[in-house]
Amino acid sequence: LPESCVELVPVKAPTHNFKYTVQSMDERTREVSVATGRCLKNKGTAEQALEILQTHYAKWTDVDDETRQVLAREMLTEHVLLLGSKTFSHMLNAIEKFMPALQQFGDSPEAKLQIAKVVEDFWCKNTQFFAITIDKLLNYRVIDPATVVEMLFDSSHVGAWSQFHLWEILRNTMNKVNMRVEQLQTRLTAAQVAADTIVADEAEADPAQPSESVEHVESVLAQMLQEQKDAVVLIARHFARLLSSSDGTAGEVDRVWLMGRFKEFMRTYRQQVIDNVQTLENMVFTDEASQDVRLVFACTRILAA
Repeated sequence: LPESCVELVPVKAPTHNFKYTVQSMDERTREVSVATGRCLKNKGTAEQALEILQTHYAKWTDVDDETRQVLAREMLTEHVLLLGSKTFSHMLNAIEKFMPALQQFGDSPEAKLQIAKVVEDFWCKNTQFFAITIDKLLNYRVIDPATVVEMLFDSSHVGAWSQFHLWEILRNTMNKVNMRVEQLQTRLTAAQVAADTIVADEAEADPAQPSESVEHVESVLAQMLQEQKDAVVLIARHFARLLSSSDGTAGEVDRVWLMGRFKEFMRTYRQQVIDNVQTLENMVFTDEASQDVRLVFACTRILAA
């Protein structure tokens, strides 16, 4: 390795940041953590893990139900991440196995956001695993695109937009939403063709391979288009908010980075921006947005024309 590159190599290898180490816990927290960890390591099921958490936290009579739910959600997420922390394959297997429990805990936008933030804290020393874990949780619908956007634009990331992994996660999330829309549009076309095809002899049709109903695909596509619209508007709103506020950046250099990310978002996803131009014009790029932010929006409209 050239001497000039040595300083680019971290002294310590990237690793996880597991919260529930022995020395950091009180006795009753340790009891829950040990029971949960033992269940996961001994190949317990999602149902068994949930039962353990419910049984142990039910004894915590000094906190309300909401707090117990928050604590249980964090405990399970931390241990699932620890179980899968060795390799990418381990991580995928752990998330897939305990997906029902994670989905049950992610029953509200606030709960989903908590799960995403636990993932970020757990992988704060390994941004590659952080990005990949978020991507897989999106795949399994444990969290949704709005969750990722809210996490990325959290106040804790002010001054951090020069870090590539934040942009990578944002871009991957938007790409995934767009890909799902395209896949559903393809499925809708296939369903419409199938519906328009007259089968001369119904006896020759294969009942084991029924075609999708047009109405079902249209319904799912409508939901996905709404999710796409929500993501575009939410991302644009957060960029505009930060760039139009003196508190939104950590100095001039950071603002240059953030403006660069904003321009790249608007350029890359200009078609989705134009598809929702009226909403963006009425809700985001108003007179309250700074002049340079509104100029980027105007240039995007010209570019997409």
